[in-house]
Amino acid sequence: MNRQDLLKIAKPILFNMSMVQAIQNDRKTSTRRVIKFPEGTTGRLPFSGARDYIYYPGGIKRARYKVGDILYVRETWCQTTAVEPDYGELYHYKAAPDCIIEQIPKEYLKWKPSIHMPKKAARIFLKVTDVRIERLQDIAREEAINEGFQNEDDWGAEVYFEEFWDSTIKKKDIDIYGWNANPWVWAIEFEKLEVE
Repeated sequence: MNRQDLLKIAKPILFNMSMVQAIQNDRKTSTRRVIKFPEGTTGRLPFSGARDYIYYPGGIKRARYKVGDILYVRETWCQTTAVEPDYGELYHYKAAPDCIIEQIPKEYLKWKPSIHMPKKAARIFLKVTDVRIERLQDIAREEAINEGFQNEDDWGAEVYFEEFWDSTIKKKDIDIYGWNANPWVWAIEFEKLEVE
């Protein structure tokens, strides 16, 4: 598929700079996203063994992404206007290996958070290959490696994943969504698409 076709159907997904780099380096092929339930409730898996929905008192939570969905990565970015009008708008990405930020005058460079990246600025596209529900602490070493973490020294990838996970949770929510809380999560596997 070419870029324009992908943009028509792609859904957004946020990643921080280190995770974008892991995707670009083909080290990251999965992500986990917390399943948030109404306050005071928790989920339970249906007996059918469904992988993309979970029950909770008063309703069902369905996965935002399904197998086959195309995602575009939202990442830290900035925009400059080219001096030559033929080039139009130029997008720069903080996680890009060839980012030339040192060559851009600071008055023209203002990094914006990934949440504000417009779809038209997308440069990375992913295809969802699997979605399943699990408890956060069920992650195995191989799955932590697929999350973009490496085994180093005597520490396993799952230890680095645990530290990273807690660093992404707001302090006020750590007792609900942190590693020790062992929340339900969507485990989403994907492959990076080559864009024409």
